[in-house]
Amino acid sequence: MASTGSPSGSASGGTGNECEGEEPEDSSSHPEELQDASAALENLNLQDDIQNRDSEDELSLFRQQWQRELEVTPPPKREPDPAPVPTEPLSDEDRAKELFLRGVEMERGGKLYEAIQHYKRAMQILPDVEIRLYESTDLRSETPEVESQSEVVVRENADPDSEDEDAIEGEDLWTRLQRITARKGVLCEPEYATKSAHLSWLPYEVVLVILRWVVSSELDAASLERAATVCRGLYVCARDTDLWRSLCLRTWGIECATPRANGFASWRQMYIERPRLQLNGCYISKTTYLRHGENSFQDQFYRPWYLIDYYRYLRFFPEGLVLSWTTAEEPATCVGHLKHRAARTAGIMPGHYRLVGDKVVIVIKKTGNDKKPAQASNTRFRARRKESHDQHEQTFHMEFQLRNVRSRRNFQLVWRRYSVCSRRDQWTQFELSPNKFPPFAFSRVRAYTAESAAPLLCSY
Repeated sequence: MASTGSPSGSASGGTGNECEGEEPEDSSSHPEELQDASAALENLNLQDDIQNRDSEDELSLFRQQWQRELEVTPPPKREPDPAPVPTEPLSDEDRAKELFLRGVEMERGGKLYEAIQHYKRAMQILPDVEIRLYESTDLRSETPEVESQSEVVVRENADPDSEDEDAIEGEDLWTRLQRITARKGVLCEPEYATKSAHLSWLPYEVVLVILRWVVSSELDAASLERAATVCRGLYVCARDTDLWRSLCLRTWGIECATPRANGFASWRQMYIERPRLQLNGCYISKTTYLRHGENSFQDQFYRPWYLIDYYRYLRFFPEGLVLSWTTAEEPATCVGHLKHRAARTAGIMPGHYRLVGDKVVIVIKKTGNDKKPAQASNTRFRARRKESHDQHEQTFHMEFQLRNVRSRRNFQLVWRRYSVCSRRDQWTQFELSPNKFPPFAFSRVRAYTAESAAPLLCSY
């Protein structure tokens, strides 16, 4: 009984010792794992140190190589700055033109107040800056020669959405716009919606009547060309054949023949290129000469000289009437007196002209009884007044030749003949020297065509 109990007790005790000895075994194995982890960490640190040393070595090598390249390669030579080009100071005329052109750009951009300030400054420097700037450019067109300008404006204002898809290469612009307007069914359309009356409501025939009033009985073809730059519809109407045929018949009469007989493709081309007189202004000639003065009664050695300037004016009307005036007054004060056919200013002589080819023949008759009758209040002094002798009639016969100057057609009238008849069949022929008889130059006067008294008559 005792022996059986001891083995069981020893066995139970052995098992108890083993269970109790597990914790010492775990505690004894933990330092080994810590040593292994520390060793692994040291290996990682060593590898990082090696990598850092390698990167530092590579960086130092790169720096050394870069330093050697900098020492071998010479620095680029810096080119000296170019010396400033001396600019010449602008003259007063150039400054005025520059200010005027800036004003034009500002006006186009909608800055009207700034544009006016530039215009004023330009005119303070040079009063006639606009005239000089106008004469220095080649875009001068006061007559229907502005057809190229009107075509350019029509192309610029063209709507890209309504372009003709079936455009033919080399086709005339007028023919192309006719096809576009015919396809749309209207001459023009308002840009903005409006409830009031608009030009696009009018039929084609009424628009032609309006354009005849634009041309008027004064044959203002330049205003017709300006109306053609508004839109496509007015461009087409302004190229109407009947309008230009009426202009030609009023200018040269029935004997003008057809355009093909004169070598022109259309009535409009014949009116532009054939020699004719311009009616929307007047022709002006300036003559300058020296005149000797009388000796002074106090100083016999002093003899004055006078520089005399006087002007000749010629204003032509469509029906063959011409007004001639010779005076010392400036054109700015004289052209207004030649606006109407019945001139009331003393010295203006009416006459008649005829155009034959490029020759202009003028005949003017001057009577001696052109003085106004005396007033009734001066009747009591009539006995003391001496009777003035009646002067004989004078007939002036002048012949000129039309010439073009650069791009301006029919701009000059050059003297060819000048004779005066004081008595019957006694003619005096003048020697036409360039100093005494300089050519006439055309000057447009806006007041002559500012209003219309009657429309252009139909040619049929």
